[in-house]
Amino acid sequence: MTHSSPLTVLIADDDLVLRAGLAGTLQRGSGLTVVETASGAEAVKIAEETGPDAALVGARIPALGASGAVKDLSAVAPVVLLAFPGDGEAVREALAQGATASLVYGSFTPPELAEAVRAVARSGAGQDEVDAITGVRGPAAAAALRADSGLTGREAQVLRLVAGGMSNAMIADHLVVSEKTVKNHINHIYAKLHVRNRTQAIERWRASEAVGV
Repeated sequence: MTHSSPLTVLIADDDLVLRAGLAGTLQRGSGLTVVETASGAEAVKIAEETGPDAALVGARIPALGASGAVKDLSAVAPVVLLAFPGDGEAVREALAQGATASLVYGSFTPPELAEAVRAVARSGAGQDEVDAITGVRGPAAAAALRADSGLTGREAQVLRLVAGGMSNAMIADHLVVSEKTVKNHINHIYAKLHVRNRTQAIERWRASEAVGV
């Protein structure tokens, strides 16, 4: 679809500070038109009335999953769930209800968020495309693992490369970073996943893929 006017994004989150921060970022830095609400039910009503190009929905809106708001919203506009570490269950439920993708706070920059919104709105980009924008090369199943464990986008990217059989040196070359940086990422991954070695980390990654989120 070709848009002659700025894209409109609906932001639904009951945390006023977070919502205002997201709205300000998208309006000032990206020229997007923003509509805000604190309620999942109100978000559906607004979406049906205004037809936004995309919706950003906070994973912690009370009774979000039970209300079916994500399912109803996704029938009107692509939904991107914004989650915190520990919100894995909410991510899984939202994706099951039809959310297009999810992002974990701390794994994206404001420009990346704006670009993800544009990609989802204009081309129906899914989780893989959103991950690519934010530096994560992986399937949608990884979203719940990132939310559960608190992995950053780069850490999830490194873990996927590890699971793909790459050595630290190969990963460093692939990401154009030092091998020391890769080692630091891997140490952080071990700590966040509560594993002690490469084999256990890979098992966690593959388990997240097997869930089929």
